[in-house]
Amino acid sequence: ALEPVDAGGRFFYCPPNSAANAHFLSMLRNTLVQDWDLDDDGRPETLRLLFATPKRWLEDGKVIAVERVPTAFGEVALRVESKLGAGEVLADVTLPTREPAKRTLLRIRVPDGWRVVTAATTGAASRSLLVDERGSVDLTALSGRVALRFQVRKN
Repeated sequence: ALEPVDAGGRFFYCPPNSAANAHFLSMLRNTLVQDWDLDDDGRPETLRLLFATPKRWLEDGKVIAVERVPTAFGEVALRVESKLGAGEVLADVTLPTREPAKRTLLRIRVPDGWRVVTAATTGAASRSLLVDERGSVDLTALSGRVALRFQVRKN
C-alpha cells in the first residue's frame, strides 16, 4: 500500500511537483528558443528559433507567438502565422540587440505534406534568403525587427 511521505499527506512523485513543472517549462522554452554553445567554448554563440516545434503548430490558420523571451543575447519576440491555403507562412521576428549571436537561425516546420520553397524579407528593402531542406533560414545578417514571408507548397 502507498502511504504519504510528508505531513501534508502527499506523495513526492505526485503533483504538485515544482521540479517537474520547471522541467516542462524548460522543454517548452527549448522547443521555441535555443541559445547554444556549439563551438564548445563555454559561451552560447548560436540562437535557433522554432527548431523543435511540432509540425501541427503551423497547420493552416495557426499562430505561434512569444514575447520577451530571455536569451543569452537579449530578449526575442516572434509571431509566425500559417496561411498554408494561400501558400505562405508569415513571420515577424524581433532579434536581440544586447549582444548579437554569431549565428541566428529560424526554422519553419510545416505539417507533413508541405515544404518551404522560398523565403524573403518583406518591406522596402526586401531580399531573398536561402532556405535549406528543413525550412531553415539564416538571419545572422539581419537585426532588430524583421518581417519574413515563406512560400510553401504541397509535396
